[in-house]
Amino acid sequence: MFTALQFSSEPLTHLAVGTSLATIIVTGSASTWAHHKHQAVRWPLVLALLPGIILGAIIGAVFADNLSSDSLRQLFGLLLIILAIQLLLNLTPGRGSFDPRKGEMLAVSTVIGALSSCLGIGGGALTGPYLIFRGQALLHAVATASAVGVPIAVTGAIAFIIAGLNTTGLPPWSSGYVYWPAFATISVTTLVFAPIGASLAHKLNPKILKKAFALLLVIIGTKMLVA
Repeated sequence: MFTALQFSSEPLTHLAVGTSLATIIVTGSASTWAHHKHQAVRWPLVLALLPGIILGAIIGAVFADNLSSDSLRQLFGLLLIILAIQLLLNLTPGRGSFDPRKGEMLAVSTVIGALSSCLGIGGGALTGPYLIFRGQALLHAVATASAVGVPIAVTGAIAFIIAGLNTTGLPPWSSGYVYWPAFATISVTTLVFAPIGASLAHKLNPKILKKAFALLLVIIGTKMLVA
C-alpha cells in the first residue's frame, strides 16, 4: 500500500513494520480482552514472559533499524513463507509438561520479542507453539499469546518511533516509523470487520480456510522476496 502511495522507498518497509506494531496495540488489546472475559488468559505466564518480551522487542527494533529496507522486506517475506509451510504441514508441537526454568523463559521470550518487533507481528505464531509445547491447552496458549503480543507491540512501536525520528523521506503525519493515517484506518476497520471474519471462519471448512490462508502467505511472501 505504501508503494502504491509512492512513499520514499528507503524507509518504506520500516514504516510498514512500525505502523503494523502500532495497530497491534489496538487489535491485540481487543482480542486479549475478549479472551480475558472467558478466563482463558494465563496472566502469571504473561508476567513471567514480560521482561524478555520487552528486552527482545527493543533489540528487534534496533536490529531492524540497521537493516536496509530491501533486507527487512526480504526477511519479512521469508517469515511469511515459513509460516505458510507451518500451516500447510500442520507443524504444531505436541503438548508437553510445563516446567521451564526462568532462564529458559527469559531466553525464549527475548527471541520471540526480537523477531516479532523486527518483523512487525504480534508474536502469536511464535508464542502459541511454545506454550503448547510447554503443556498449555490450545485455548489458553492462543489467549495468552494474544496478551503477550500487546507489550511486544507497545515496546516495538515506541522503539520504531524513536529510531525513525531523524529519518528523512518520511511522509507527513508520521512519528518516526509510524504513519498515523494508516494506523487509524487499519485499527478502526479491523475492529469493525474482525467479528465478521470470525463469524465466517466458524461457517467455513477449517481445512480449506487454513490452506487458503497459507496460499495467501506464499503469494505475499514470494512478492516480498522478488520485488
